[in-house]
Amino acid sequence: MSLPVQPTAAAAAAECGCAYSPPQLMHDPLTGLYNKHGFVTRGNQILRLMAARDRQAILIYLELSEYDGLISRLGYDASLVLLSAMRRRMEIVFGREALLARFDSERFAALLPDGQAGIEDTIRALEAPLHIDGTTCHLSLSCGVATFNDAGYNMDMLIIAARSARQDAQRAQRQIGWYADGMRQRLARQRSIEDGLWFARNGAGLSLVYQPKIDIRAGKVIGVEALLRWHHPELGAVSPAEFIPLAERTRAILPIGEWLLREALHQKCAWRQGGQDIRMSINVSPLQLGAQMQGPTVLDIMTEECRRLGLRHDKLEIEITEGLLSNAEVMAQVREIAGAGFGIAVDDFGREHSALSLLVNCPATTLKIDKSFVDDVVENDRQLAVVHFIVALARRLGMETVVEGIEHLQQLVALADAGCDYGQGYFYYRPLSASQIMELRHSH
Repeated sequence: MSLPVQPTAAAAAAECGCAYSPPQLMHDPLTGLYNKHGFVTRGNQILRLMAARDRQAILIYLELSEYDGLISRLGYDASLVLLSAMRRRMEIVFGREALLARFDSERFAALLPDGQAGIEDTIRALEAPLHIDGTTCHLSLSCGVATFNDAGYNMDMLIIAARSARQDAQRAQRQIGWYADGMRQRLARQRSIEDGLWFARNGAGLSLVYQPKIDIRAGKVIGVEALLRWHHPELGAVSPAEFIPLAERTRAILPIGEWLLREALHQKCAWRQGGQDIRMSINVSPLQLGAQMQGPTVLDIMTEECRRLGLRHDKLEIEITEGLLSNAEVMAQVREIAGAGFGIAVDDFGREHSALSLLVNCPATTLKIDKSFVDDVVENDRQLAVVHFIVALARRLGMETVVEGIEHLQQLVALADAGCDYGQGYFYYRPLSASQIMELRHSH
């Protein structure tokens, strides 16, 4: 299929800027396509008509990969060429009856009456190389497809379904995703969790449990890690692996994270008053350390609470994930926290593609070896060799090591032989309540 493209940036800029003058409330000003509001409004009208006539339709949700990189390389005028080309290509490949939209930046959508075969061919046509002022741009799209019979009889649910299908495909490293039967239940659960997280912002349904850290050689509890738990009013207990990513996506993690910090420090104070003065580690979200953070910072909260409660900084530690080591803005805040006397632990070390050079300037005092290295450490000599290497590296950098996920004695023996300092896992204890921590038989 031959697709016409504007030959110059100036021509495209003139077309995008002047050819369309629709009401801005319903249309995207740069392309003339419907914006999300207009797409949903007009689409709901179409869906009602189609439902009355028992006709089928599908929605295709498109995202243009590396859009920001393309725009920064092309410049503003040339970026209008790209948007103009996308509009014209969508008009050609989807046809006159299609309802087309640009939601924002790199996100587009098409509602197609009576469905359409050959989605793969359609995507290839939209991805055809684009020539702008002598520069060839190679486009890459990912998409999700949903039918309104499967996803619900309104445009909002249809868009969510198609977007979720695209996300599922992306996780499976596929370019195109189709909405499947089980997604409706997942979407309903996801929406229920997101709604519930709004009410959890002030601590509703939230609680903390504490995973003991054990000195491997002495067998003594030397500290605890504070872990967040949440009881949804309708769904019951929801796993942190499920609700924390949604809390981060909706930014509810910011007030929830602040609640966690203050609650954990309050409990630390209560233990100390009861004669249990052990170290505490607290996980923080990357968003809590971001440059766009509004309100009190992690350092502000910790110094304020320590002053109010009379807590020592050196008995407290924050845990950051390994992936944050390459984030300069985050690490600047981490260094300030370390400079105030708080400990820093690098959590899940080895789970991601580790850049060892990033540890050189990291202020961390603890390296937590990911559970994935523990699972087969007895049977796999190569895995044990990696643990030996990590322990030796940590020692040379002045760090202690904590091993996560110890579940049986053979693992403990192998890790002790490798020189690991501390351990966590079900072999020792499952996460405990605050009162159970006070009842631990070990001396500290």
